Amino acid sequence: MSRSRKYTSPNSSSRRDASSSGRYRSVASQMTPDHLDAVEEASAAELRGDWATALARHRSVPMFAESHHGAMLSELATFGADAPRWWVTRFLTAMAHRHELYAQPARSSRVLQTLVPLLYPHGIDIDALGCDHTEQIASTIYGCDWVVRQADVYDLGGLRDLIAMPEAQGALAQAEEVAEWAAAPMGGYRVVDADGEVLTIADAVSGEEIELLDLGLTCQHQPGTHVLGRVVPTSAGPGRLFDWAPLPVDQRIAREVAGQPDRWLAVLASRTRSGALAPGFAHRPELSVHADLPQFSWALLLGHPIGTRLPRAPRTMVAEALKTALTLPVDDLERHRHLVAQLLLDELVHERLLARFASPTYRAAWQALVKILPTPARGRCEQALWLIDAVTGDELAG
Repeated sequence: MSRSRKYTSPNSSSRRDASSSGRYRSVASQMTPDHLDAVEEASAAELRGDWATALARHRSVPMFAESHHGAMLSELATFGADAPRWWVTRFLTAMAHRHELYAQPARSSRVLQTLVPLLYPHGIDIDALGCDHTEQIASTIYGCDWVVRQADVYDLGGLRDLIAMPEAQGALAQAEEVAEWAAAPMGGYRVVDADGEVLTIADAVSGEEIELLDLGLTCQHQPGTHVLGRVVPTSAGPGRLFDWAPLPVDQRIAREVAGQPDRWLAVLASRTRSGALAPGFAHRPELSVHADLPQFSWALLLGHPIGTRLPRAPRTMVAEALKTALTLPVDDLERHRHLVAQLLLDELVHERLLARFASPTYRAAWQALVKILPTPARGRCEQALWLIDAVTGDELAG
């Protein structure tokens, strides 16, 4: 049996692979001066809250043509003022954790220097992270480790720093309760149940129940699951939600963090040192900004488990997934409403595809979805119904 490759420092320089394949070891090694200018312009547009310009400049970099950050920008640009304010605030936390960090390029290195020794005390298993080269380790940990993200955005002041930037006021004006989000403590909870648009959780120590806006957590984690997360205020629904999809943990960790919120990072570091938590335990797939579900979780409608690699390119699967959703029995639509909402909000469900399924054949399904889907996904259903009425009206007139 071959031994796993171990690495002990995240501070590697990026360089081109010397092999004859010509493959690059990192995105940074491919960036030209024009690409760097585009990134800077996209970042400036994000701070202004100009999502359309930010999207155009971000996607002008070839390596970012299908990036997850671009997908989030695309959704904000598409829905504009119709996007819920908590949605924008969630995106601000993603902005606070960007690699470039808006003229603070050294921040990610400082964050990793602080957190990697705590979370990877026995070294970094390159193979377990799925990295081909050491140059990819830092960006993989920074981008995928839930604990690193939470500590950077909150405990190490990333969101507070963003709030203090004068040039970020345009984006902040579209968000809500940002200062309260920045001050929210970490907590340990047990998932109780989801009913309608309300997710009920309970403090892992006191048992006090809290009602949150349901963003589909129970599609992936059953009632009884223990999680870590930050409960933050919102003007929508029951008035609170998780700032980001929470991290599943065992009951003991949830109780320890619930009892000592300020020591949440020390609790996890201790369990990692003891070997109770495996290195990389907090690595999560790319998550949606508008749901507590991974990107492309709608693939579960086609029988592919959430978070697994898709068998085909997403753009080749969305039409099949949409047809599947529109032919589900009404009871199944209710049960899968978060997955269907994720599908309808995916940037790959473009106007032409929506029009393709805007036919009388699917009218009853669209009408059912209008009643059960959250906004703004509900708006896509109303758009489909409007297209159906327009088509049938023209046919009758003819």
